[in-house]
Amino acid sequence: MKNKALLVGINKYPNPGNELRGCINDIIDMEHFISATNKVYDKENIKKLSDKDATKKGIIAQINWLLEGAQPGDQLLFHYSGHGAQMPTQHPQIEKDGLDEIICPYDFDGSHETAFRDKEFAQIFAQIPQGVHFVWISDSCHAEDLSRDPQMPSEARYRYFKNSNNFMLNEPLLMTKPPIVKPLNGALLSACASNELSADAIINNRFNGAFTYYLLKNLKQYGNLPMEKIIGFVNTDLAANCYDQNPQTEGLLQNKTFFI
Repeated sequence: MKNKALLVGINKYPNPGNELRGCINDIIDMEHFISATNKVYDKENIKKLSDKDATKKGIIAQINWLLEGAQPGDQLLFHYSGHGAQMPTQHPQIEKDGLDEIICPYDFDGSHETAFRDKEFAQIFAQIPQGVHFVWISDSCHAEDLSRDPQMPSEARYRYFKNSNNFMLNEPLLMTKPPIVKPLNGALLSACASNELSADAIINNRFNGAFTYYLLKNLKQYGNLPMEKIIGFVNTDLAANCYDQNPQTEGLLQNKTFFI
């Protein structure tokens, strides 16, 4: 058995006005939780990508490392903290709202080529063998449906990419053949619904994604419960602390525990 984790956090986007503050802390905290608190993942099998290293090409290369050689009984974790957005879909036949959910790599410039789309994730993760325990965390805006499964500064910040060219309106629609999309063989834990924003917050005088912070809090407290129940507790904590986002779970393993 070989457990592997890929943790991606982007704070310093090159585009002005898109800087975030809590994403690197998110993946530092997640690494400590999985390797030191629970000791399920060995440090040598955890890779972190941050800022300029987290380009679309770089993320894809490390996802390929994550999935390479996966066998039944393995545990795999992919955690992304950074900007997320929506773009006009290339497949209106299967998108009722006409939009794809995306994450925004470091080099995202509003173009189709630099976006990392939900359907790209679906095609990559389709190769995960049955029996692999795969957990995917996305602490980003519009994170639901990424899997395509039918004291200090107090101003609010969200992980929504700002682009002066307004890519949602100006990008041309490129019609391509609809991909074959299967339910995720794993669990996606998303920071918010597809029409919501994810808070880049300050909690206890430290920057974090609100979702990641309360996810880890509840995993430490209720780690033996199914992930869908953990997300219920996260929703309760976020609402109690006035965060207007509703985390979701998707995928075939959402009723399983975070660790096996």
